[in-house]
Amino acid sequence: MYSSVMGIRSWIFCFTFLLLIHTVSVQHVPVEGFTGGTVFLPCSFGQKQQTVFWRYGDRGVVCDVLGGEADFDDQDPVYKDRVKIIQSEIEKGDFSITLSNLKESDSGLYTCTAPNIKTRTLELTVKERVWLSSRTDESPRRADGPLTFLLGCALLFNLTF
Repeated sequence: MYSSVMGIRSWIFCFTFLLLIHTVSVQHVPVEGFTGGTVFLPCSFGQKQQTVFWRYGDRGVVCDVLGGEADFDDQDPVYKDRVKIIQSEIEKGDFSITLSNLKESDSGLYTCTAPNIKTRTLELTVKERVWLSSRTDESPRRADGPLTFLLGCALLFNLTF
């Protein structure tokens, strides 16, 4: 009797663990940016890839990596001169991009796909920049600096490990 109860408990534990892993792996990674700013969209694969596709929803080509080289030929004009990817990082399996001059319309789901390997989904939220006013004639200060940096580090850590 004891061994059958332990067998059932072990099975339930394994099932719950696998369900938890599946749930965590399909969640969207949240990324937040502010209008006019720049955001880092992380994407890396453990295996060396020659082809990776960055897409916005089902409509926009953000960036492609073809034959291990960044390719912007089919890029949606909305992203022209706003997307950067570092060639030396591509060679290491890191396909992260930076998107600059953010607009609220950039909010949405971005996917980084390595065909036949995996798709990573990031959910970008672009908010209006908040300026703190002061009682003196000092220039406005950004309210997002250290927090954005810490969130970026935490996100990068979570994606890496």
